[in-house]
Amino acid sequence: MTQKTKIVDKIKEDLAHYASREHTPVTPAFVIRMLLLTPGFQFVFAWRIQEALFRVPLVGRILRRIVWWFSCLLFGSEIALAANVDGGLYIPHPYGIVVGASDIGKRVTLLQHITIGRKDHSDRGRPRIEDGASLMAGCVVLGSITIGSNSMIGANAVVLKDVPPNSIAVGAPAKILPRSDVSPKSEDALQGLAPEAA
Repeated sequence: MTQKTKIVDKIKEDLAHYASREHTPVTPAFVIRMLLLTPGFQFVFAWRIQEALFRVPLVGRILRRIVWWFSCLLFGSEIALAANVDGGLYIPHPYGIVVGASDIGKRVTLLQHITIGRKDHSDRGRPRIEDGASLMAGCVVLGSITIGSNSMIGANAVVLKDVPPNSIAVGAPAKILPRSDVSPKSEDALQGLAPEAA
């Protein structure tokens, strides 16, 4: 999936997602602000650098691990080296995030203090987060499960089973609701933050 996509194209998709959240076009000034003054984009960009380094012959794996290590120290967050992350990743607050070996689709939103990974050491599966999904602050997604496209995992939810597309998962363990059954006001409350900060 992600290995066939050019890194530059992924970065363009990342920038486009950030720009759409701010209702602004992608201009040179916007790109400079993202690179120099926006920690969330800096964290995502550091991941793209790691992806690019991995493709460098001979020394790529070592260089990637060095950049990954510095990124973990700097942001206090981690995306596992074994993860596959498509373009359009949006992380506004890159703190306390742990993403294990998993597959992340396009235009996915990850908020602070989330965990994505395996249930335990005997679990050999990989969580899959499909296109357009949003994971709100403090949620946990564990096991060989799929979070369907355009679904939302509510703040502090614990998800241990598949979530169908266009659904909302809330609670611990999570209860699954059709997204159409949830009002916009309730959806904002599930995020644990104001809409303009998401």
